[in-house]
Amino acid sequence: MQKYHMNEWVWYQLKEQEGLQEIHTNYDQEIKRWSQIIKNKTRNFLQINTENEGREIISGSLIYHREVDNKDSYELFHFFLTKDILITLDYKDNSLHLNNHIDIHKEIKRGTSPVEGFMVILGSIMTEILYRIDSYEERLDKLIWDIKEKNSIKTLEKVFQSRHEIIVWKNVMIPFLELRYAIEETFGEDTLNGREYKRISKRIERGLTLVEEYQKELNNLVHFEEVVSQHRGNEIMKTLTVLTTLCTPIMAWGALWGMNFKLMPELDWKLGYPFSLSVIAVSSIIVYFYLRSKGWMGDLLKAKKRNSFFR
Repeated sequence: MQKYHMNEWVWYQLKEQEGLQEIHTNYDQEIKRWSQIIKNKTRNFLQINTENEGREIISGSLIYHREVDNKDSYELFHFFLTKDILITLDYKDNSLHLNNHIDIHKEIKRGTSPVEGFMVILGSIMTEILYRIDSYEERLDKLIWDIKEKNSIKTLEKVFQSRHEIIVWKNVMIPFLELRYAIEETFGEDTLNGREYKRISKRIERGLTLVEEYQKELNNLVHFEEVVSQHRGNEIMKTLTVLTTLCTPIMAWGALWGMNFKLMPELDWKLGYPFSLSVIAVSSIIVYFYLRSKGWMGDLLKAKKRNSFFR
């Protein structure tokens, strides 16, 4: 267990739950109940206690790192927050690899309260998430141009994979927004004036705004693919329909002259064969020009009347 004495408050950083037994504060009973609750917690969890004025408590568990390819691959830490102390269990700083990494302990020391210190931790987590979202943005930009230059079912698969990834990121960040509101609800408006609270609140809003905008882009890509697929499907159906219609005279006259009646004068005509070919050809040409006059042979999106969508 690491114990950090700040200006007017204390941060207990624990790696094992057994370390809670070494903590002795005015919140021993509450900490004991909290330790029992988090034993089996493997998902996000939040609890607010405002029964006693001046002894308000926020406790819970937070997933702060998640792999998008494996639902069981994530990191969870537990927290216990009051106006006097902050306890974190299983928290690890994942922003160490960043170029702009800051010493989280120095940042927390500048916090004037446990709430400020806790917001610094949330800010560090958000920084790491935003870093990963930046790499996602590069892949999304490439995907946008792939749809235009080399669209295929593989590209559509990438679109939906990206859509799933951004949903996972949003799922990770939503509890941060809930925590922000919970802090305001529990500790009152005094917390809103804190420097770190304001800064990290903006960072959380920035992350959620980015995710929402990326979601809109992906929804547009999905809609784009749906329109393209629908148009190409219509083109295929149009082609098959035109071919079937053009062949209708051949099938109709062929069926007529293929009947086995004894009295069929055309069979005895000297020029019966050329006549039948001429009838079939003329009928097919008439059908062709009829389809063309209706605008069914060319571009379906091209209207016959200027400045009209449907005529």
